[in-house]
Amino acid sequence: MKLTIKQVALSLMLFLISSMYMFFAHYYFTQRDITAEVLISRIKSDLSELSYIISKQVKKEPIETVKPLLDRKSANTDYLNAIAIFKGQQVVMSTDHRYITYPNANELYTAPNVDNFTLLHSKQALKTDVHYFEGKIKKYYTLIFYIDKAFIKQNFVEAKRDFILFFILIPIIFIAIVWLVLGRLIVKPLEALRQYAYYNSKLPAPFKVKEIEYIRASMVQTFNRLAQEKEELYKLSRTDSLSGLANRSYLNERVAQIIDLSNREKKEFALLFLDLDHFKSINDSLGHDIGDQLLKSIAHEIKRIVRLNDVVARVGGDEFVIVLTHYKGELELYEIIERIQTQLMKPWVIKTYPIHVTSSIGVTVFPKDGNDIISLLKNADIAMYEAKARGRRGYHFFTEALNVKTQEYIEITNSMREALKNGNFKLYYQPLNDVKTGEIYGAEALIRWTNSANEYISPNLFIPIAEQNGFIIELGKWVLETAIKQLKTWQNNDVALKISINVAALQVQQQDFVSHLKFLITTNEVQASNISLEITENVFLNDSEVLHKTFSEIKALGVQISLDDFGTGYSSLSYLKTFPIDILKIDKAFLDDYDTEAGAIFIETIVNMANTLKLRVVAEGVETLPQLTYLQSLNCHCYQGYYCSQPVEINRFNKLYSESLL
Repeated sequence: MKLTIKQVALSLMLFLISSMYMFFAHYYFTQRDITAEVLISRIKSDLSELSYIISKQVKKEPIETVKPLLDRKSANTDYLNAIAIFKGQQVVMSTDHRYITYPNANELYTAPNVDNFTLLHSKQALKTDVHYFEGKIKKYYTLIFYIDKAFIKQNFVEAKRDFILFFILIPIIFIAIVWLVLGRLIVKPLEALRQYAYYNSKLPAPFKVKEIEYIRASMVQTFNRLAQEKEELYKLSRTDSLSGLANRSYLNERVAQIIDLSNREKKEFALLFLDLDHFKSINDSLGHDIGDQLLKSIAHEIKRIVRLNDVVARVGGDEFVIVLTHYKGELELYEIIERIQTQLMKPWVIKTYPIHVTSSIGVTVFPKDGNDIISLLKNADIAMYEAKARGRRGYHFFTEALNVKTQEYIEITNSMREALKNGNFKLYYQPLNDVKTGEIYGAEALIRWTNSANEYISPNLFIPIAEQNGFIIELGKWVLETAIKQLKTWQNNDVALKISINVAALQVQQQDFVSHLKFLITTNEVQASNISLEITENVFLNDSEVLHKTFSEIKALGVQISLDDFGTGYSSLSYLKTFPIDILKIDKAFLDDYDTEAGAIFIETIVNMANTLKLRVVAEGVETLPQLTYLQSLNCHCYQGYYCSQPVEINRFNKLYSESLL
């Protein structure tokens, strides 16, 4: 059902009237409640104040001496009929001889079980106790205010009369006037405009209301401007608003045309997916306005480098797609890509800020890397991430091997969560041995994964993926919880073993890591000194106050910290000085080289340095007796490796430990 302007205006007026009355009614009742609350608060305040004054006077003089005070208070307070003091049910004194009977429960306010307005109209009196002492015995009188209900009622009657006058009669008169003015100045002109717009009838004469006159004038201009706006909108729908380059929609359209042409002419073309390296840090440090201006400048530079028949589009925040159609061979394609990256690496100055930018580019070639825009873009994106993985500031061509690697990443990513839920992950334990005695004093907990098809998946494959997609946090929590539960089992069986648990850099950086570790130690009631957290050196890349605080809190729990694979990553002596490290683990790669002069010097240096710093040293990957004998000669403390045992399930480990005690 369609409404006319008059019907809409009338409905609006009715709605306005209803809304006004609802508002006014709400306002009236709210004000009434507020007034009642103020009166109640005033009565309670006066009652409390008078009680306090009487209690002070009774300490010094008999109760009868407060009679003048009560008379004065009663005479000067409008809302009171009388004030009385009772001892038990017996009246001691009253300012009015008519009020000498103790009020019953229905007349006396005891608790705020009704609203204040109802209380004022239904209750007769309010009471409070006046405490005093006779010797050491605490006694009390009851002070009662008898409310003047006539005075209270008169207050609310006057308020109600004012409400009816100001909020009902006056608004009716006002709305009637508004209705007449609205009909003449707005309803009729709008109806005339509707007739003009719908039927293209004679243009109405100018109106008195300025805004409606603007509408009349703009309608004339609008009809003349529609064709021009249609053309501009079509252009905007195909252009990125920030950079002025083609957007994704126009890119899809142009690539479809290029594919058709390439199929007919049996020619190839290249699609480049370009992403700026660390662009987020520019936005975070300098602001989005600087980042946007930089993107505009880069877009202009890329457009300048390529030829007119090439396509340049912006498809994301700092992501650009470049389609190169006319190049003579791979050499020229390489030269174009190199030229783009070289030009983007030139110093940029944006609003006086010097900025250095590099880019990573993934390259696909039609038709061998994809026969439509979707596959070309997807594969170029894969290649671009491979370029980033190889250190950024370069480019990478898509290959089938790269695609297989990406699909493997996706498959493992999707399978890991389900595997954890289904219990496909297990902890294996590799013995930690004393170098001199060969005694097993602990174990390193190592995660293993056998999928639902009973296929073993190497940790070297799934752990880097878990670190990349963030699942390492959830997986690391499971490892930590399971390993500490195993330590609890050993402890319950009077087995004095230590346990070493690997934790990832991303896991340590979580705000709740230390609190969760403390919770596990406390809940399982295990000795924190029997726990060692193995952390690789890449955690120190984020050398911050937060990291220092985290390590200090871990040490405060009594947990030891082990620096794993020492010497293979970003080793620095400053780590050993700055961070509370307890144990150094020498990587297997160095022990394999122990029988060469260079390898021996390196191992001996680590062991001597650790002994000087009072750090324990664990040599990993010990597989032969000569290796063990060599470590004994160096005064190395501990070792682990296949010479004792490979990582095994818990039952097998417990058997190994028991056999070592015989």
